[in-house]
Amino acid sequence: MRIICIFMLLLSNIICARTVHSLDAVYRNIKHSAGREFFAEELGGVKPLDYFGRHYFSKPNEFIKILALIDAKKVSEGNWHFAGIKAWPSQPDTYIFIACSSIQKDDNDYCHYLEKGKTIIAVLHLDRVKGFSLLAKPWIENSDDLQSSAFLLDNDLGEEVIGNPRRYDFAPYRLSSNVLAFGIRHNTFTSYAGGGANDESVTLFAVINGELLPIFNTPTYHLANYAGDWHEDGTRDHELHENKYIIKILPTSHSGMKDIHWSEKGNAKKVSMIYHWNKLKKRYIPVKNQLFNNEN
Repeated sequence: MRIICIFMLLLSNIICARTVHSLDAVYRNIKHSAGREFFAEELGGVKPLDYFGRHYFSKPNEFIKILALIDAKKVSEGNWHFAGIKAWPSQPDTYIFIACSSIQKDDNDYCHYLEKGKTIIAVLHLDRVKGFSLLAKPWIENSDDLQSSAFLLDNDLGEEVIGNPRRYDFAPYRLSSNVLAFGIRHNTFTSYAGGGANDESVTLFAVINGELLPIFNTPTYHLANYAGDWHEDGTRDHELHENKYIIKILPTSHSGMKDIHWSEKGNAKKVSMIYHWNKLKKRYIPVKNQLFNNEN
C-alpha cells in the first residue's frame, strides 16, 4: 500500500508542473503559504516563525522543570536546545509541550534541521495554583530508530527520512466522543544544484488509554524547484511542482473511531485515500485508494 501511495504522489506531482523563466519569478508563482514561507527561509534568510510557543516562559530554564516532570533523567541526557509550550485552543487549561535535543548544539531556530536527536511531545494540564501536570504518558523518541519515529516522510528522492517538526496543527480533529487529536507539521528539504524540494507531512497525536501516541501520518504539501535551461541574459528556467493535500474527518466510523479521508486540493485529477482505525495497532491504516478522483 505504501508503494501505491508513493506512485500516486509522483503522478500528481508531474501533472502539476509549471515553468517560470528566472529565479526571481519563483516566489511569486508559489501558490501556498507553506511554500512561500519555506522559500523565504531557504533563499531569503528569513528567520522561521515561532509556532511552538518557545517564548511562553520569560526564562528559558523554566522549560527544564517541564522536562523534569516528564522524566528527571532526561534533563541530563541531551542538549535540549529547543523547547516550546502552547495552549491547545479547544481544550481548556490544556497545553502541548515539545522539546528537542541534539548531540551538538544545532541552529536554535529549528527542532532538528541538519542533525538527528531526541524529541518529546507531552500533553499538560495547567492548574493556576499548582502549575503544570501530565495528562498522559508522553511520546518520547530517539531518531536513531527510524521506523519507530512519529515523523517519517519521503523526501523528493523517495527516501524515507525523519522530518523536522515545524508547527502545531490545532484543527478540530474529533475522532470520537472522547478522542480529540492535534497535529504536528514536519518537513524535509532536498537540495539540488540551482533548486530544491520541500516536503511536508502532518502527524496526528491523540491520548489512547492514557498514552500519547502518533496515530496518523500523511503528506500535506510538496514544492519542488528544478533548475532548467540557461538564457542569454543569465537567467534560468525553473520547473515548479506544487501540491497541497488535505485531511477530512468522515461521519463514518470503524472500531469506535471516525474514518479519515486524505486527498489533494485544487487538482481536477486529484489523488485520495481513506483510512480506518486499527484497534490492535492503535493507529489509522489505509483501506481504499483512488488514483484519480474527479470530485471537487
